[in-house]
Amino acid sequence: MMEIIDKSSHALVTEYSVGDVIRDDVSVYMIVQITIDNYAVVDLGDGSVGAVCGSLEELYHEIHVSGERKVKAAVVIEGEAK
Repeated sequence: MMEIIDKSSHALVTEYSVGDVIRDDVSVYMIVQITIDNYAVVDLGDGSVGAVCGSLEELYHEIHVSGERKVKAAVVIEGEAK
């Protein structure tokens, strides 16, 4: 499970980095590296993989929309106590 911390005061996105969690008007997604030379966007709502590009710059230019904001996210690992 991933917990998204969004106080709507985060900086506007001007470039992507691997691991960034981005929120726009429709969804929340993460920037990932899927191979040594390919990057993609993963929708955190349904797990679907969107655009795949050869560089972070290309990915940004392909999918960036005005109003995107980087948000803080934390992975929460749940399990049974032993």
